Parts: sequence; structure tokens; C-alpha cells
Amino acid sequence: MEIIDAHQHLQDARFGRYRDEVVQAMRQVGVTSAIVNGTSQSDWLEVELLCQSHPHFLIPAFGLHPWHVAQRSSDWFAQLTNLLVKHPHSSVGECGLDRWKKEIDFSEQTDVFQQHLELAKELDRPITVHCLKAWDALMITLKRFAPLPPFLLHSYSGPVDLIPALTRLGAHFSFSGYFLHERKAQARMAFAAVPCDRLLIESDAPDMAPPREMQGNFHHPDFHHPADLPITLMALAALRGIAIEECASLCSENARRLFRLSLAQPQQAQGIEHDNDG
Repeated sequence: MEIIDAHQHLQDARFGRYRDEVVQAMRQVGVTSAIVNGTSQSDWLEVELLCQSHPHFLIPAFGLHPWHVAQRSSDWFAQLTNLLVKHPHSSVGECGLDRWKKEIDFSEQTDVFQQHLELAKELDRPITVHCLKAWDALMITLKRFAPLPPFLLHSYSGPVDLIPALTRLGAHFSFSGYFLHERKAQARMAFAAVPCDRLLIESDAPDMAPPREMQGNFHHPDFHHPADLPITLMALAALRGIAIEECASLCSENARRLFRLSLAQPQQAQGIEHDNDG
């Protein structure tokens, strides 16, 4: 059974000295690839080096998370462009819009997000989008820049009735273990309505953990362990009323198509003499 983690942050400092163990555990449970999303200029290099160290396993994505737009430098866009060009298998993200953190200037977020969309169109790269409490603004922005390359709404928490319109714009939707908390029933309902060919699964590690009682043997007190992803997959399969193997195959096929993984992995291996993960 193949599992692809569509969104995570293995570069996060909380993984620290455990990072190699985490990668090994992910492989043990059937994770075959993971998209590692940068969130700020301060972690782009770490994402790059980490993915170069595991070229057949980790796939980079580079972007400015809306929470970090105020910390960007004057040359952030040039740096982002250079990284994406340097790594032709990489995707754009994590980027997006967020009204949950009210202290962050929303017009500034919008401007930065639009620049990500323009760049993704220019380079023809898939995009990973973060959105919290900003669905109206997101729809306006996406329609303005349509047609777009395919994009992922990671940990989708929007309304069910928005899914058809987002799908027509090219959206894919990834389910995380955080939605297994009792208070997230509405989000689970939304994922029952996602079209089969747009459904993915993610860990969003080191955050967005499932309830403690649903976490497996890999539980760690300092971070959400991405090797718990099979538990999330099991819950998603039950939600959709399909077998676990079918759900895994469906989500993996969609992730491979969205992130062009059949092309990404061989390209990533080029020019690297040794895979540090064996």
C-alpha cells in the first residue's frame, strides 16, 4: 500500500535530531513520497538541503506562508523564483490568505499571494494554498488569475457548497488527521463531498495532530509524527465508505498527477552521487 504525504514541514526545528528516525518510520509504514513545504525565507535553504538528502523520497515546495509575509526581505521574490527555477520538480507553496490571525495585514497577504499565483502560472507549477476564514477573498483572487495550474487546498476547512466552484478552478483537497477531532465534524462532511479525482491526504507535521487516542506507536511529545498518516488514511477511507487500499491508491494517484511525481523523482536524483537515506 502506497501513501503520499501531500503536505508537511519536515524542515521544522522541532524534528531536530529525530529527523532521520522520522524519515525511516515514514518509510516503514508505507509512505513513499512527501511534499516538504517551505513557509518563509528562513527555511527555504533547509527545505532544499533536506530534499537533496532524500532525493527519491522528499519533494520540495517553496513559498511564503501568510503568517510570515511581514518578515520577507526586499529580494524575496527573486530568491523564490531562483529556487523554483533551480529545482524544476518543485512546486509553489505554502502560500495563501488568512483572516484568523487578525494582526497580519490582509492587503499585504493578498499582494504576496497574487505574486505566488503569477509565478506559478509563468513556470507552470502546482501550488499549495493555505486559507483560513478568507474564502470569499480567495475565490475572488483565484478567479482573477484563472486559468491556473492545478492547486492544493491543504487541510481544506471551507464550506461544502464551495467545493464544486473550487474544483472547476483546478482545486484539489487534502485531508489531515486534525479533522478527526470531535469538533471538526463539519470539515469531515466536506471531505465526503470532494470528487474522487481531487482527494489527497496529508500529515501537516509537525502540527495538526489527530486526537491523542488516535495516534499510533510513533507518538512524540514534541511534534506530530508523520508516520501516523496511515491512521488518518484509515479514517478517511471509513468516511468515504471505501477500503483502505482503495483510498490509499486513489490519494496517491491524485498526488502523483498533481505534483507530477513521476517526473519529479528522477530529476531530483540527477547530479547527486549518494542518497543519504540509503
